[in-house]
Amino acid sequence: MMNIDAVPISKYCLEMDETPDAVNKRLQRGVWKEGVHVLKVDGSKERWIDLIEVAKWARKNKDPLLSRGE
Repeated sequence: MMNIDAVPISKYCLEMDETPDAVNKRLQRGVWKEGVHVLKVDGSKERWIDLIEVAKWARKNKDPLLSRGE
């Protein structure tokens, strides 16, 4: 099994059932940051998603009512 830290946006959207538009809206609203969650990679035509940073964001932004463990 490979440990992958970042994937092209097309792969991220396919695997996570999201759209590039949803990713762009997060960037526009400042929810995600260019260079942190979304990376421009030299030699690649598309942007990449940093899975480690997205996981940190998801854990930080989880619903407190759903995560109380009750």
